[in-house]
Amino acid sequence: MNGSGWRVAKSIFVADDHAAALRYAKSADGPYGFYFRNIMTKLVGNGRPELFRAWRDQPDDQVTLEQSLDTQVIAGDVNSVVDQILAFREEIGEFGTLLYTSHDWMDPQADRRSMELMASEVMPRVNEALGEPAVAE
Repeated sequence: MNGSGWRVAKSIFVADDHAAALRYAKSADGPYGFYFRNIMTKLVGNGRPELFRAWRDQPDDQVTLEQSLDTQVIAGDVNSVVDQILAFREEIGEFGTLLYTSHDWMDPQADRRSMELMASEVMPRVNEALGEPAVAE
């Protein structure tokens, strides 16, 4: 993902089981839901809904927690996360650095496993799909 110098951040959760990943990272009562609910309360409540819009002209009343979890969180098994990252890159264009963010470690073992899968499985596959050289450890 060397591409341009653009840096992007995305909330990401990877698990061995796709359904478990979605329950953990995309449910309103999960740790990502907790994070987004809190940050949205502060920012949307203070007139900053544009930070959570799915598209530039989205009406403020359509900016919801569920929509934010759907559009701003990448979650799933390894194959799904690879596909989502590549689709995200197609959507926004080439970028250099992808900052992986995790939220409110409700299950530390699952969050550690997510980082392991991201480093050992997801990013090598993404880089291979993009024709990027492997990154030395």
